[in-house]
Amino acid sequence: MRIDPRFFNQFILIVAVICIAAIVITSIRYIGKQEERFLDRLEGQKLADLTFLSADGDTLQMNRDQTTVLLFWSTWSDRSLDALYDLYSWHDKYPYVEVVSAYVKDSDEFASVYDQEEKQQFILVNGTPAYQNLRVPGIPTAIIFDSHGEIHAVEIGYRDVPVWHTLSPGELPSETQY
Repeated sequence: MRIDPRFFNQFILIVAVICIAAIVITSIRYIGKQEERFLDRLEGQKLADLTFLSADGDTLQMNRDQTTVLLFWSTWSDRSLDALYDLYSWHDKYPYVEVVSAYVKDSDEFASVYDQEEKQQFILVNGTPAYQNLRVPGIPTAIIFDSHGEIHAVEIGYRDVPVWHTLSPGELPSETQY
């Protein structure tokens, strides 16, 4: 079947609109499925099961018996840095909460600029192995583990009020516990 040359431009336009609509719909569905699969992989995951790398390249495993905030972030993501700065401010109010600041897909030299060495409960690690193992759908991503090492809350992406602000005072360790 041949197309009359007078209608060729309209035909191409209709095909283009249909293709763009198909791409948009499948992309949205893929993002939703990716987050759903990530949350399924997290089910039953414990903090002690995750592997991180120190600045020296040594393998680290976190085995904490307190509430721990794990933040996957990167220096090349403005939203990640916004989340990291908010976490710094929040941690100043709650210095006895363990924070694992896990930079991903980034240089050790760039990430070390953001280290909070003066804070005992703030640990900077290379989180790329854990990030890839969990197939985290994006950064920043925050995971809060309770005192038993089990997942308490998850936040994918940046929010105006990050997930660590939702911790109630009863879930936070106090200064007298240390």
